[in-house]
Amino acid sequence: MEASSSKKRRVAEEGRVFQEKWCEMYFFTCVNQKPVCLICNEAVAVMKEFKVKRHYESKHSKMDKYVGEARAEKCAELKGHLANQQLFFVKRQKENELCTKASYIVAEKIASQSKAFSDGEFIKECMEAVVQTICPEKSRIFTQVSLSRSTITRRVEDIAENLAMSLKKTAGDFVFFSVALDESTDITDTAQLAVFIRGVSANFEVIEELARLFPMKGTTKGVDIFNALNAVLNEFDLPLKKMSGAVTDGAPAMCGRLDNGVPILFCFH
Repeated sequence: MEASSSKKRRVAEEGRVFQEKWCEMYFFTCVNQKPVCLICNEAVAVMKEFKVKRHYESKHSKMDKYVGEARAEKCAELKGHLANQQLFFVKRQKENELCTKASYIVAEKIASQSKAFSDGEFIKECMEAVVQTICPEKSRIFTQVSLSRSTITRRVEDIAENLAMSLKKTAGDFVFFSVALDESTDITDTAQLAVFIRGVSANFEVIEELARLFPMKGTTKGVDIFNALNAVLNEFDLPLKKMSGAVTDGAPAMCGRLDNGVPILFCFH
């Protein structure tokens, strides 16, 4: 017996489309390529008249009382209700996106001005007071903007991670780069090594950014600074063979060669 080579036909391959006559006949409409009941908002999995008709007859047969023009008006009314519901959810989603965006903007302002993360709560109090005075009808939206200390902390971490990823992507196009190092001590008496990177691409675009603020725990000898620098370069996938030199401040001068023979120079001013 010859084996059958035909494949099982899938529903998605049958090319079924929604028919407009189903609207008045069964009070159905099409949402995201699925038939949706205008009465109970339940979706039918298969775009097939048999499925739509069975749903109508088993759950909404009482709607048979609407005939002719009355049935068309009822269908239009139900479609209007569904459209209002969809518009409501779209509006809420847009509001949530704007509130999240505003939270990130405030977090970026706080971080760039070196303000305490807890200042976000005070900023929100000021914001709400102004809104209540000028446009109280929009106060609900402003109360949804989260500016708590924990939220600002997460926002700043997200921004920092995004900037690091962007710099790493940009650094991949560097033909040559140089670094500048600066070591200082923070309020907790911990040495912090600031690593600045300046690179040039094949299109002669020069980019200079703060790559990392590296905490120097323990000693701050020349080898410690080198190890910190090497860790930052590895983090951004920057090969030492592309580095033209380094400038640092606060540690004894060093010059020499790496194991692979690449020269490295630390000069001071």
